[in-house]
Amino acid sequence: MKRFTRSVAFALILFCSAAASHAYILPAEQILGFLIDQLGTLRTLMVIQKTVLYDPDVAGGLQEFEETLYYGFPDRFRSEVTAPALEQVRVVNPDGAILVINGKIVGETENALDHFKDLLLYRNTGLLIDRLSRSGVNLEVVSLGRFKDKIVYVIGAKYPDESVPQVWIDKNAFRPARFLLRSNGGEGAPLTDIRFTDYRSLDKDKSYPGRILFLENDTLVKMQVLETFKINPEIPGQLFDLAYLRGVYEPLAPTPPTPLPDSEPDEVKKSMEDFKKIFE
Repeated sequence: MKRFTRSVAFALILFCSAAASHAYILPAEQILGFLIDQLGTLRTLMVIQKTVLYDPDVAGGLQEFEETLYYGFPDRFRSEVTAPALEQVRVVNPDGAILVINGKIVGETENALDHFKDLLLYRNTGLLIDRLSRSGVNLEVVSLGRFKDKIVYVIGAKYPDESVPQVWIDKNAFRPARFLLRSNGGEGAPLTDIRFTDYRSLDKDKSYPGRILFLENDTLVKMQVLETFKINPEIPGQLFDLAYLRGVYEPLAPTPPTPLPDSEPDEVKKSMEDFKKIFE
């Protein structure tokens, strides 16, 4: 009888394993559609957050400042940082991107750390698919994985492979959980690990991550903490208008051509150095 019981138990294990291995997994497009539905319909969103940079080279090991984010859904974004000795504006819209520091245009591309907004901003499946594809995520590959105590959809890799760009989406809540992407776009380059946690309700059917963590080589380098927010505020269109901004701000003096920020080997370090100027 014991031998029979063990045989039945072993057969059940094999059956369950086989069933699990052939379980239907939603395609990436459908998962991303559910993610967009869960984030909810908004015209605009303003987020005021505390941004913390972890830097062992400064007193206390960290720097803190206030940052205001403006979302113009489905595809416009603006970040403003005001601190002693630094005013920074970063804008992204369908026409491109622009970075202004202390009244001068210093860049017209995005860096790896900026892409945290992709899973929160693009409230259109086609737009989001395009952005993720441009970040190197293979949307033909979808698997199931585990993140902390939750089951997640892994788009872009076969779990637990973390060697390629990928997006992790909470299987039950359809919220962004993790975004791994290359800091310079090159094969073999380290991945920036962006994690979305501690979701807070904006209203009865909308939410936003209370904390967004940025890791490099498993080391925390940046954290964004939600402080306050405003749903559907009136945001002047010119705040997202690149042509308007180019007319308002002065470009830096011409310099010899340099690689695009997303292709620079030390892009994340460069971004962190920009922020260090706040406290110099």
